[in-house]
Amino acid sequence: MSAGFKYNLQPEDEKNERYDVKSGIRRIGPYKLDLASTPVGIELPSFTPVAADLRTKSCKPVRNVKVIEAYVSGSTSLKIQKGSLAYAGMFLGNGTKGTTVSYIDASNAGYDLLTVSGIGADVSAGTVLFEATAADGATPKNVANSALYERKKVDSGINLVALLSAAREIEPDKLVMPFSAKDKEKLGSDFQFNE
Repeated sequence: MSAGFKYNLQPEDEKNERYDVKSGIRRIGPYKLDLASTPVGIELPSFTPVAADLRTKSCKPVRNVKVIEAYVSGSTSLKIQKGSLAYAGMFLGNGTKGTTVSYIDASNAGYDLLTVSGIGADVSAGTVLFEATAADGATPKNVANSALYERKKVDSGINLVALLSAAREIEPDKLVMPFSAKDKEKLGSDFQFNE
């Protein structure tokens, strides 16, 4: 290395195969990403669960969070996997119990810490909670019927994305954005998770 030169090259991100890419089937045509539910400037990773309107060719990301440390009923702190689309004011649920998120602390490199109103039940590590329509957590706001084909940085204006209609041998532990049990139920046999 020559004197005076400083190299600050970052290693390239490791590419993890999240599913058997040969089995992926893309939906016809691009879909318009709904910006009302997607903040401008964020980057959505490939295989993000999405709720697509197949008639109008529009879609919105499904906001799920994966719990990474067991939650004890009555606590006001919930540790979740980094990279979620959680926001202050959203409702989270598991189908029977729910909570409201009041604050998100993203300062830790290993997880995000949500301040919640209390779920009313214990939640084990690895559980995926969905964005609910109300604080009771009974009904999901959106349920996935597809997934993003590729990574997408959200810009102002029109954002067109490609979606998958089927995929096989999906590795849930390698997904940046998790799929809830309700998503998997709606996706049916078109998306096969290795569980």
